[in-house]
Amino acid sequence: MWTPDAQTAVPAAPHLIAAASGQFLGVDWGAFAVVFVISFVAAVVIVVFYALGLRLLAAGSPDDTGSEGHVTSAARGERPVAATFGGYLCLAIGAAAVLYGLYLIIPQFH
Repeated sequence: MWTPDAQTAVPAAPHLIAAASGQFLGVDWGAFAVVFVISFVAAVVIVVFYALGLRLLAAGSPDDTGSEGHVTSAARGERPVAATFGGYLCLAIGAAAVLYGLYLIIPQFH
């Protein structure tokens, strides 16, 4: 019967050794936490840009409810050019972030 010696033995893969050396369920929890934090921050940033874009595009809109909840005016004020540009820019940044995320997820785009 053949038994491997030190020169012919195949070393175990490093990730298998790490998984067997005390990691719970064989998961690298540090890397998992990094992915979670980055994903959470990216989602918050996308939502903030979307909300800010909508808010800037709503500049000049009347506050159309009075204290009793009735419509007081349907008149619309002028929206500043900077608010229009900023609103569309924020929406474009949010859309670009979503498209970049799809690019990273879908392997056919690489």
